[in-house]
Amino acid sequence: MPLERVAKFLRQLTHDVRNGLSAIDLEAAFVAELSDDAEVLAELRKLREMVADTAKMLREVSQNFQPVTVHCISWAAQMVMDELVRRLQAEYPEEAQTVAVVSRFGEETLELDLNQTLAALMAVLNNAFQCRQEGASVRVMGAMEGGRAVIEVREAKPTFESQTPPEQWGAEPLRSTRSGGYGLGLYHARQIAVAQGGSLETSYTGSELVTRMLFGNTEEK
Repeated sequence: MPLERVAKFLRQLTHDVRNGLSAIDLEAAFVAELSDDAEVLAELRKLREMVADTAKMLREVSQNFQPVTVHCISWAAQMVMDELVRRLQAEYPEEAQTVAVVSRFGEETLELDLNQTLAALMAVLNNAFQCRQEGASVRVMGAMEGGRAVIEVREAKPTFESQTPPEQWGAEPLRSTRSGGYGLGLYHARQIAVAQGGSLETSYTGSELVTRMLFGNTEEK
Protein backbone atom coordinates (compact mmCIF):
# COMPACT_ATOMS: atom_id res chain seq x y z
CA MET A 1 0.00 0.00 0.00
CA PRO A 2 1.45 3.43 -0.92
CA LEU A 3 2.59 5.49 2.05
CA GLU A 4 0.70 8.48 0.65
CA ARG A 5 -2.57 6.59 1.11
CA VAL A 6 -1.69 5.66 4.69
CA ALA A 7 -0.69 9.26 5.43
CA LYS A 8 -4.01 10.55 4.07
CA PHE A 9 -5.91 8.01 6.18
CA LEU A 10 -4.01 9.01 9.32
CA ARG A 11 -4.61 12.69 8.64
CA GLN A 12 -8.37 12.13 8.35
CA LEU A 13 -8.50 9.77 11.34
CA THR A 14 -6.55 12.24 13.47
CA HIS A 15 -8.91 15.04 12.44
CA ASP A 16 -11.99 13.00 13.37
CA VAL A 17 -10.65 11.73 16.70
CA ARG A 18 -9.40 15.17 17.71
CA ASN A 19 -12.88 16.55 17.03
CA GLY A 20 -14.23 13.98 19.48
CA LEU A 21 -11.57 14.86 22.03
CA SER A 22 -12.41 18.55 21.66
CA ALA A 23 -16.04 17.74 22.43
CA ILE A 24 -14.98 15.85 25.57
CA ASP A 25 -12.82 18.79 26.62
CA LEU A 26 -15.69 21.24 26.15
CA GLU A 27 -18.03 18.99 28.13
CA ALA A 28 -15.48 18.77 30.96
CA ALA A 29 -15.17 22.56 30.96
CA PHE A 30 -18.98 22.87 31.14
CA VAL A 31 -19.22 20.41 34.04
CA ALA A 32 -16.51 22.35 35.88
CA GLU A 33 -18.70 25.46 35.73
CA LEU A 34 -21.51 23.54 37.46
CA SER A 35 -19.44 22.47 40.44
CA ASP A 36 -17.58 24.24 43.22
CA ASP A 37 -16.23 21.03 44.75
CA ALA A 38 -12.44 21.35 44.85
CA GLU A 39 -11.86 17.62 44.45
CA VAL A 40 -14.19 17.40 41.46
CA LEU A 41 -12.55 20.41 39.82
CA ALA A 42 -9.10 18.90 40.35
CA GLU A 43 -10.17 15.67 38.66
CA LEU A 44 -11.70 17.57 35.76
CA ARG A 45 -8.41 19.44 35.27
CA LYS A 46 -6.61 16.09 35.12
CA LEU A 47 -9.16 14.87 32.58
CA ARG A 48 -8.65 17.91 30.36
CA GLU A 49 -4.87 17.51 30.58
CA MET A 50 -5.17 13.88 29.49
CA VAL A 51 -7.37 14.90 26.58
CA ALA A 52 -4.87 17.57 25.54
CA ASP A 53 -1.94 15.13 25.76
CA THR A 54 -3.79 12.55 23.68
CA ALA A 55 -4.69 15.13 21.03
CA LYS A 56 -1.03 16.25 20.88
CA MET A 57 0.15 12.66 20.49
CA LEU A 58 -2.29 12.04 17.62
CA ARG A 59 -1.20 15.24 15.89
CA GLU A 60 2.47 14.31 16.16
CA VAL A 61 1.92 10.79 14.83
CA SER A 62 0.01 12.14 11.84
CA GLN A 63 2.59 14.86 11.15
CA ASN A 64 5.44 12.36 11.25
CA PHE A 65 3.76 10.35 8.52
CA GLN A 66 3.15 13.26 6.15
CA PRO A 67 5.48 14.14 3.25
CA VAL A 68 8.12 16.64 4.37
CA THR A 69 8.02 20.16 2.95
CA VAL A 70 10.92 22.48 3.72
CA HIS A 71 11.50 26.20 3.15
CA CYS A 72 15.25 26.73 3.37
CA ILE A 73 16.97 30.04 4.04
CA SER A 74 20.46 30.94 5.27
CA TRP A 75 21.15 30.61 8.98
CA ALA A 76 24.38 31.04 10.90
CA ALA A 77 25.47 27.57 11.98
CA GLN A 78 26.13 28.81 15.52
CA MET A 79 22.59 30.21 15.72
CA VAL A 80 21.22 26.76 14.87
CA MET A 81 23.14 25.34 17.83
CA ASP A 82 21.94 28.14 20.11
CA GLU A 83 18.32 27.54 19.10
CA LEU A 84 18.74 23.80 19.69
CA VAL A 85 19.93 24.49 23.24
CA ARG A 86 16.96 26.78 23.88
CA ARG A 87 14.48 24.22 22.59
CA LEU A 88 16.15 21.44 24.58
CA GLN A 89 15.89 23.47 27.78
CA ALA A 90 12.24 24.32 27.06
CA GLU A 91 11.05 20.81 26.17
CA TYR A 92 13.32 18.71 28.39
CA PRO A 93 14.36 20.94 31.30
CA GLU A 94 15.54 18.07 33.51
CA GLU A 95 17.39 16.14 30.78
CA ALA A 96 18.96 19.35 29.47
CA GLN A 97 20.97 19.65 32.67
CA THR A 98 22.73 16.36 31.86
CA VAL A 99 23.43 17.03 28.17
CA ALA A 100 26.77 18.49 27.11
CA VAL A 101 26.48 20.71 24.02
CA VAL A 102 29.69 21.63 22.20
CA SER A 103 29.86 23.81 19.09
CA ARG A 104 32.96 24.20 16.97
CA PHE A 105 31.28 26.22 14.25
CA GLY A 106 32.81 29.48 13.16
CA GLU A 107 31.27 31.85 10.63
CA GLU A 108 29.64 29.17 8.47
CA THR A 109 26.05 29.51 7.29
CA LEU A 110 23.65 26.70 6.51
CA GLU A 111 20.77 26.59 4.02
CA LEU A 112 17.98 24.93 5.96
CA ASP A 113 14.48 25.06 7.36
CA LEU A 114 15.23 25.92 10.98
CA ASN A 115 11.99 24.64 12.55
CA GLN A 116 12.10 21.37 10.65
CA THR A 117 15.79 20.86 11.44
CA LEU A 118 15.22 21.48 15.15
CA ALA A 119 12.26 19.08 15.10
CA ALA A 120 14.49 16.40 13.58
CA LEU A 121 17.25 16.94 16.14
CA MET A 122 14.75 16.92 19.01
CA ALA A 123 13.40 13.59 17.71
CA VAL A 124 16.92 12.18 17.88
CA LEU A 125 17.39 13.53 21.41
CA ASN A 126 14.02 12.19 22.51
CA ASN A 127 15.03 8.77 21.25
CA ALA A 128 18.28 9.03 23.23
CA PHE A 129 16.45 10.04 26.41
CA GLN A 130 13.95 7.19 26.03
CA CYS A 131 16.56 4.51 25.41
CA ARG A 132 19.69 5.56 27.28
CA GLN A 133 21.05 3.43 30.07
CA GLU A 134 20.87 4.78 33.62
CA GLY A 135 23.47 7.45 34.20
CA ALA A 136 24.66 7.37 30.57
CA SER A 137 25.91 10.65 29.17
CA VAL A 138 24.50 12.37 26.08
CA ARG A 139 26.58 14.84 24.08
CA VAL A 140 25.61 17.09 21.18
CA MET A 141 28.43 18.28 18.96
CA GLY A 142 28.41 20.62 15.97
CA ALA A 143 31.39 21.06 13.64
CA MET A 144 32.63 21.21 10.08
CA GLU A 145 33.81 17.93 8.64
CA GLY A 146 35.25 17.57 5.17
CA GLY A 147 33.61 20.79 4.02
CA ARG A 148 30.18 19.81 5.36
CA ALA A 149 28.42 20.78 8.56
CA VAL A 150 27.57 17.99 10.97
CA ILE A 151 25.53 17.97 14.17
CA GLU A 152 25.76 14.71 16.03
CA VAL A 153 24.20 13.23 19.15
CA ARG A 154 26.45 10.83 21.06
CA GLU A 155 24.91 8.56 23.67
CA ALA A 156 27.18 6.46 25.88
CA LYS A 157 26.33 2.74 25.56
CA PRO A 158 28.87 0.31 27.02
CA THR A 159 26.56 -2.54 25.99
CA PHE A 160 24.17 -2.57 23.06
CA GLU A 161 21.73 -5.06 21.54
CA SER A 162 19.26 -4.44 18.75
CA GLN A 163 17.51 -6.74 16.29
CA THR A 164 17.75 -3.95 13.73
CA PRO A 165 21.22 -2.53 12.93
CA PRO A 166 21.45 1.16 13.87
CA GLU A 167 22.38 1.97 10.27
CA GLN A 168 18.82 0.97 9.28
CA TRP A 169 17.02 2.98 11.98
CA GLY A 170 14.59 5.44 10.44
CA ALA A 171 14.89 3.92 6.96
CA GLU A 172 11.29 2.70 7.11
CA PRO A 173 8.32 3.86 9.18
CA LEU A 174 6.62 1.75 11.85
CA ARG A 175 9.75 -0.19 12.80
CA SER A 176 10.59 0.57 16.42
CA THR A 177 13.23 -0.99 18.67
CA ARG A 178 11.57 0.54 21.73
CA SER A 179 8.56 -0.97 23.48
CA GLY A 180 5.64 1.41 23.07
CA GLY A 181 7.32 3.30 20.25
CA TYR A 182 5.71 3.95 16.88
CA GLY A 183 8.84 3.88 14.75
CA LEU A 184 8.16 7.33 13.28
CA GLY A 185 10.45 9.79 15.05
CA LEU A 186 13.75 8.84 13.41
CA TYR A 187 11.97 8.10 10.14
CA HIS A 188 10.58 11.64 10.02
CA ALA A 189 13.92 13.10 11.13
CA ARG A 190 15.67 11.31 8.28
CA GLN A 191 13.09 12.59 5.79
CA ILE A 192 13.72 16.15 6.98
CA ALA A 193 17.48 15.75 6.53
CA VAL A 194 17.11 14.30 3.04
CA ALA A 195 14.62 17.00 1.98
CA GLN A 196 17.33 19.59 2.73
CA GLY A 197 19.99 17.82 0.69
CA GLY A 198 21.57 16.18 3.72
CA SER A 199 21.36 12.86 5.52
CA LEU A 200 20.81 11.26 8.92
CA GLU A 201 23.10 8.40 9.91
CA THR A 202 23.17 6.24 13.04
CA SER A 203 25.95 3.86 14.04
CA TYR A 204 27.40 2.10 17.09
CA THR A 205 31.09 2.61 17.79
CA GLY A 206 31.48 -0.04 20.49
CA SER A 207 30.96 2.43 23.32
CA GLU A 208 28.63 5.10 21.91
CA LEU A 209 25.48 5.26 19.81
CA VAL A 210 26.09 8.11 17.37
CA THR A 211 23.46 9.82 15.24
CA ARG A 212 24.78 12.37 12.76
CA MET A 213 22.82 14.94 10.76
CA LEU A 214 24.85 16.10 7.77
CA PHE A 215 23.84 19.25 5.94
CA GLY A 216 23.92 19.57 2.18
CA ASN A 217 24.52 23.29 1.73
CA THR A 218 27.22 25.07 3.71
CA GLU A 219 28.94 28.41 3.10
CA GLU A 220 31.68 30.29 4.90
CA LYS A 221 31.32 34.03 5.39
